[in-house]
Amino acid sequence: MLVQIQSDADLYQREFERRLGNTHWTDPHWRAKPVPPWVEEVIQSGIDRASELALSESPWANADSRAHWREWLTDATNRFAQLKNTSRSLQADLERGDLAAATADYSKWSTGYGAWIRALNGAAGDYDRGLRQSFSTAESEVVQLKIGLEIVLVVVVAMSLLLLWLGERALRPLSDLARLAREITRRGLRKEDKTLLPEISLSRNDEVSQLTREFHRMASALLEREKMVETQKKRLQDQYDQLRDMGELNQNILNSIESILLVTDLEGRVTRFNPPAVQWLRAGPDSIRESLLSSWPQIRSFTDPDQQGGDTWLERIFKTGESLRIEPRLIGGKIYGGTLQPLRTADGKPRGSILVLDDLTDEIDLQNRLQHAEKMAAVGRLSAQVAHEVRNPLHSIGLETELAVELVQPGTDPRLKQSLASILSSVDRLEKITDNYLKLSRLTTGEKTVFDLGEVLEAVLATYSAAFEVQKVRVNWKREPNGSLMVSGDRDLLENAIGNLVRNSLQALASAEVKQPAIEVNLGTQLDGKVFLRIQDNGPGVSRTAREKLFTPFFTTRAEGTGLGLSFVRKVADDHGGSVQCLDWPEGQGAGFEMSLPAH
Repeated sequence: MLVQIQSDADLYQREFERRLGNTHWTDPHWRAKPVPPWVEEVIQSGIDRASELALSESPWANADSRAHWREWLTDATNRFAQLKNTSRSLQADLERGDLAAATADYSKWSTGYGAWIRALNGAAGDYDRGLRQSFSTAESEVVQLKIGLEIVLVVVVAMSLLLLWLGERALRPLSDLARLAREITRRGLRKEDKTLLPEISLSRNDEVSQLTREFHRMASALLEREKMVETQKKRLQDQYDQLRDMGELNQNILNSIESILLVTDLEGRVTRFNPPAVQWLRAGPDSIRESLLSSWPQIRSFTDPDQQGGDTWLERIFKTGESLRIEPRLIGGKIYGGTLQPLRTADGKPRGSILVLDDLTDEIDLQNRLQHAEKMAAVGRLSAQVAHEVRNPLHSIGLETELAVELVQPGTDPRLKQSLASILSSVDRLEKITDNYLKLSRLTTGEKTVFDLGEVLEAVLATYSAAFEVQKVRVNWKREPNGSLMVSGDRDLLENAIGNLVRNSLQALASAEVKQPAIEVNLGTQLDGKVFLRIQDNGPGVSRTAREKLFTPFFTTRAEGTGLGLSFVRKVADDHGGSVQCLDWPEGQGAGFEMSLPAH
């Protein structure tokens, strides 16, 4: 044990030098760390074990020896405690940056450690010398005992021979019983073994006869019990088969549930879950408790009282006996909702709870699309009605104004001609708005054809080439070399939709007066096989509050806008089985839109 303590002391010194040694003080990246507690605990446990050994009763230790070792162990324990206190003080000095105090504590620790090691070495030497002296004394006593044992051995051998001769005659039935017992042990008990037992005269009543009779009774009892065991074994096997089948059925049912299912105990700890729950936990937050508390405020905690009478959530649902509906919430990019219901034992006592979650992302997205389609249909009907009602008076106003302009005589006040030109400009603007309304109301995919989306993009860029030159906008567009860009749909509608996106970028760049305006256009295929078109500019961008309403009809951030351009783009994308979205771009660093369409 002393040698073990010495070895642990070397480990303690190495850990001290590595974590607190003065060779690392000048390293700016080094930080002082405490000596691992487990090293100190190992040394302390060695000292405690040595104390037990030293104070235990032993024929080789007298009272003086025990007193000596008790005194030494007390001193060793105190020295080690001083070393631990000094190392902690040194760590505190280093953390404060007090090098003077750290140097003093380091010197104090080194001196104390050396004295402690010398005490350990001296104790080991004292113990070794005492051990040799005790061994010498024991050796002399063993020589004396050896002579006495030789005499006893001769007597024992003689008595053994006599007993063997007598036992061979008296204990012969025991030999037969032992042989039969070995056979039974090797192959098991059989019914015919009772006939192989030695026959004992009823008149004999010695110990061997009694043992043989008891052996007969034991064999009979064992045979009866074996029958009972076989019967119970068969019954248990049948029950085990039923439980196994039931367990497999329950597991199959659990695995076949597509919803996320979590079972908790009364403390709120998750005890069972199905495969979808495992995938959800791995893909979602690290802790189910954190995700629940952060996503559903109505579930304050599984253990903390809520605001309803101080009851915990589990206590409340067990009192009411009703399930708690979880409203849809966004977790890890998807929307989940479900129910929380109590779990009870067969006698009605609370056992835990069951949490069932469903991925409602597609369902809610479908609802949003349906609401958007209904809103667009209403807008279309309203737009068509308003446009038809306004269009005819606008034509009349425009014709009358043009006639008035032609009738203006030379020398007339120029302000009159200016006012008439302003009226014509306003009439043209209103006609454009009504045309947009009618276009939105009559929007439908015409005859579908298969075409290359890249060719449509080239036609749009060619259309706006003059505007690019006037605004000095640099246009970079890239087409991925791999993958087909063939799509099926109405080419004219898609050309108008892409033109709206390009026109929006030009208007944003013009309003912000960007020094080096640029538009990036990327065309390619996504991992799911869809064709995508991404248009980005370095204009003022779109605010986060405006992104939520970008595709809402009549919403616009420009005074001269109609709020129907992006609604038109989204309607075209939806009718072609695709989608359009505003990219998550840093505010003030430009804007980006991406349209995806199914590949042909």
